[in-house]
Amino acid sequence: MRNAILTLHIISSIVALIITLMIVIRALLGVFKKVELTVKDVRFPFFATLLLYLQLLLGSILYIFYILDYSNGEIDMLAEASTGSRFWAVEHFILMVFTLVIAHIGWIFARNGKTPQLIFKKNILYFGVVCTMIFISMTMNAIRHAL
Repeated sequence: MRNAILTLHIISSIVALIITLMIVIRALLGVFKKVELTVKDVRFPFFATLLLYLQLLLGSILYIFYILDYSNGEIDMLAEASTGSRFWAVEHFILMVFTLVIAHIGWIFARNGKTPQLIFKKNILYFGVVCTMIFISMTMNAIRHAL
């Protein structure tokens, strides 16, 4: 069950990264090339935020599994091998909660923007940060499992 949840968490991370990258590219085109605002420019931030909520749920479940393993003595936090994985137990969780908050604020601005130019600029700002944070998180995960 844990592997299925982890796989779904990874897939949703990849999809969220792709969607946020599409939001940023589309917003950059809207600002610099004068592309027209479409319904996608408002709906994609909503879907990205929903995916991050799904990731929060799945990540919370994975974190509970981690804490249960720790409390059962299966993980020795003082061992040198497990201190490198501490990032994924605490810092990753906190980083992704901040990512969700930023995405939610970005979605609110995309939904309530008055002008297309303002919506594009807010999408660049907020979802650019979200995309970067997801990318950093995924890169750290790849480095952790590669070593």
